[in-house]
Amino acid sequence: MKTVYSNTSHPQLIKWSSIVAAVLGIILFVIYLLELSRNKVILLSLYVASFLLVYGAIFYGQYKLLTLTIDEEADTITDSRQKKYPLKISRIKSATYKESRKGRFRSLFLHDTGVGFMDIRTSRENAEKIVAQIRKVNPNVKVVTENYL
Repeated sequence: MKTVYSNTSHPQLIKWSSIVAAVLGIILFVIYLLELSRNKVILLSLYVASFLLVYGAIFYGQYKLLTLTIDEEADTITDSRQKKYPLKISRIKSATYKESRKGRFRSLFLHDTGVGFMDIRTSRENAEKIVAQIRKVNPNVKVVTENYL
């Protein structure tokens, strides 16, 4: 049975809104280049807005479109960024909840018995569901919570 965990429930909306924001940022940058000899204050704001839109759209889209697939029959966990290198569920040694010093959840870190690892950027709720499903298949997984900066 394959289970897919995603950071969003509307991936198409995120995809298209990221594309629209990136295109809008590129258009603003082109306007900035065409109007370079005009009012410097307005141009500077166009320049900053264009880069904020482009990079914001890229990073927000990358975070929201991440998916994690757990295939219990094949005994694998596959991240959408690393499809070539899935982790074997039976070889996972530890699952670490990474938190900030103030206790805010950052990511879930899975480590196997060798050198394999997976850093999963997701919500706390998804991380708890993922760990519960992993422990159902491999009850020997050690669950740890660590605080980082």
